[in-house]
Formats: sequence, C-alpha cells, structure tokens
Amino acid sequence: VRYPVTRTRSKLMLWAALIPDSLPCDESRRTEATSGLATWCLQFTPRVAVIEALSASPAVVMEVEASARLFGGKRRLVERIREESPDLGVRQLSWAPTSLAALALALAGRSNGFAKPVDQLLDALPLETVTAVAAHQATLARLGCQTLGQVRALPRGGLSRRFDAELLVALDQAYGLR
Repeated sequence: VRYPVTRTRSKLMLWAALIPDSLPCDESRRTEATSGLATWCLQFTPRVAVIEALSASPAVVMEVEASARLFGGKRRLVERIREESPDLGVRQLSWAPTSLAALALALAGRSNGFAKPVDQLLDALPLETVTAVAAHQATLARLGCQTLGQVRALPRGGLSRRFDAELLVALDQAYGLR
C-alpha cells in the first residue's frame, strides 16, 4: 500500500481523513461508495486519495491547505466539510498535518490533530491505528508495545532488521518525517 507522502518540516499542511459509516459488504458496491466520497472531496482539492480501498474500513484523505483560501480560509473550509460530510455517510472526520496521522486519529475516534504536537497525539494511539504497524501487532505486543510511541521508542536498526520496510515508512509518514 502506498500512502500519500507529505512534507511537514518546512510547512504545516492540513489533511483531512474521512471514514465512511456502514459500507456494503459487496466489494464493488463498497468501492463505488468510497469512490463517490472521493469524488465529493475533489470539489475542495485535487489532492485526494482512497486508502485501503479493498479493506473492511477504507478511508478517503485529502490535503486542503493550498485551497483553503479559495473557500474563505481554513476555518470556513473545515466548517463546511464538517457540516456536509455526515450527509454522505461519514462517521469520522479527522484533521492532522499528515495524511496517515489524520487517518490514525480518525480510526482512534479523535478529530483534532492540531490540539498538541502530532508526535504526542500519535504516541498515545494503539497499534491498530496504522495498518503497517497493526500487521505486526502480535510480535510487537510480545515486545511489550501497545502504542505507536512504544514502537517508535524501539531502536530503528532492530525494527528495520526484524520487520518489513513498510512499518518504518508508515511511521515516518504518519509523524511527518518522510
């Protein structure tokens, strides 16, 4: 799975993650519903992606920093998306400086990724909020890791040798390091 890449060191970005409520069990209808939500997001920005489209819980992410001015500023744009998205069956809407951080917060049921520094918010989240980390949840749990922060505290060299490259890539993308 390739996730949208964000650079946050030089400029703070505004990503939204939208998780649809109940999707049909049929794969083609679920894909159609998710595509419809992504198409709706295109009115705000061309930077839209469907993440994990074929999984049980697909999501749509969009980067709206560059287009906020066109909608009267960030506050008005956020309010508009927040007001309109429930009508489209969105059960969780989250905002953060990176796409994966917004998605992780949405999966954890949180909406504001700007309340604290992103590393503090993500460090407290459970492993299953980042799919590449959740894939190794059993092994990480045996190492005593229950949160993303505990995984990040492990030596990077050991993580890169013992787990697939996706784990570190996903963590770096979520935390805005890559």
